[in-house]
Amino acid sequence: MADVRVFFVTNRNHQPGNSRQIFGKTFNPDGVAALRFGYADFRPDPKKPVLQDLHVYPDILDEPDVRKTGGGMFMDDLRQAMSKGPRCDTLVFIHGFNVSFTGALQAAALLAQSLKVEGRPLNIVVFSWPSDGAAVPWMSYYSDREDARASGPSIARAFLKFRDFVLALDAQDYCQRRVHLLAHSMGTFVLRQALQALISKDRDGLTRLFDQIMLAAPDEDDDAFELDSKLRLLPRIGRQVTVYFNPRDKGLTVSDKTKANPDRLGSDGPRLIDLLPKKVILVDCNAVAGAADAFVEHSYYIRSGAMSADISAVMSDTSPDAIGNRQYIDRLRAWRLIQETAVLPAEPPPPVAPDAPPG
Repeated sequence: MADVRVFFVTNRNHQPGNSRQIFGKTFNPDGVAALRFGYADFRPDPKKPVLQDLHVYPDILDEPDVRKTGGGMFMDDLRQAMSKGPRCDTLVFIHGFNVSFTGALQAAALLAQSLKVEGRPLNIVVFSWPSDGAAVPWMSYYSDREDARASGPSIARAFLKFRDFVLALDAQDYCQRRVHLLAHSMGTFVLRQALQALISKDRDGLTRLFDQIMLAAPDEDDDAFELDSKLRLLPRIGRQVTVYFNPRDKGLTVSDKTKANPDRLGSDGPRLIDLLPKKVILVDCNAVAGAADAFVEHSYYIRSGAMSADISAVMSDTSPDAIGNRQYIDRLRAWRLIQETAVLPAEPPPPVAPDAPPG
């Protein structure tokens, strides 16, 4: 099996002499919004992909031509990865609480192994913010939440770099593929801060940066879609938003205890479904979460065949009522995944003839 490549963007501190953790637990010393770019190649493994090589793009300052900066090199390499061979979509992934830099890369590699878009593999870009990666529940949660709050503007800056890069392309350079976004757990709180940074820069200038936006076990308030100061305007930057929640999610208990707010978006979904934007789809994962994450039922998004199939179908632009393994629950006004034994969408059939028009 071919190596899995994971692109990354990070505002962590660079540690070039540390072979075990080349980016650390603190912010980039040039500022919380200072970004570094790179990619990592993994040997595939169903449980724990093995890091083979890691490349960090040079940090070139005072360069007027964005294409010659580290960020420009990163985006051009990603564009080519989306264009060559079978044209591939890209998924931007924002990880959650208590995740090291290497752990974030491995999670992204697992996603790359398990997800398909229209039967094709996809590119993964992970945004890794300085989550502690420490197993001290209360202390590291407080620290991570403040780091998550501070990381929002850096993600907004990355989004704007992506937008400006795409707008500067000539027509023949477009790859004709889509970019999606997945935020897990506290990564949704990071996304909220990024959205607010975009709003403060130009509220009326929010543009559709992504096709599908997916929030998995979001560590967010259950009124997040009611307030402009939270996620109400999130649908403006995507074509559809899917919220995956699980009433038995024990991972969100840490958030309950530290914030004195037991009502989390990732536990029971939105507080008021009548006010939910029409572009927001709800999916109850209670029936499949335990099989993938038996004790905590919080990281079910990454090791569940049912979840992989559902996320793949969403990114493949399948209508919510045409996705298999779902049942609509009127009381919740939500879809429910009904069993774990799900498979990924089949590979598309080969064309009848080389010159046959697309069907």
